[in-house]
Amino acid sequence: YAPKVGGKYFKVLAMIDSIYRELTANEVEQAHEQKKKRTQSEKVAYRLLPWSMRQNVERNPPVAFVGCKSAFFPDLFLRNERVCIEIDGGYHFKRERQDAHRDKVFREHGFIVIRIKNLDTCINVAFWERLLEGLNKVEDTVSHPHLAAIKEELRQMISDEISNWTRIDTDPI
Repeated sequence: YAPKVGGKYFKVLAMIDSIYRELTANEVEQAHEQKKKRTQSEKVAYRLLPWSMRQNVERNPPVAFVGCKSAFFPDLFLRNERVCIEIDGGYHFKRERQDAHRDKVFREHGFIVIRIKNLDTCINVAFWERLLEGLNKVEDTVSHPHLAAIKEELRQMISDEISNWTRIDTDPI
């Protein structure tokens, strides 16, 4: 706690210039509910992440930015890498405006937002390719120094998986 100011003690945040604000009690409760409601596609997406991403990922964490009234609960969130991954099911077609606003807020705070359709979690290579496509859109490597290694790991995973595929000839015998 900081020194007494105006008769009250004020909590000091770990990062003075933090882009994050404290959560309200309601947002904390929402975070607990979000974790209970993970979809099968979100669970599969987590398991498909490259190890370098999986060891740092937060699943459905509450993220509240200073100056923003709402807290967000991204499916997969890499805080240090500044990457937000959303697995979009059919219900997202009904929420396009909300999703666009959320994406805008994250981008304004320096995050990469990658949206992957839930059907792409059914095939590991499709998921990895969508993830790589999203990461390849990043031009600012200074703000995202860890991405080169992650992208290389994804390329290797795709290559290894495809090399194990069996070719089925469609030519008639």
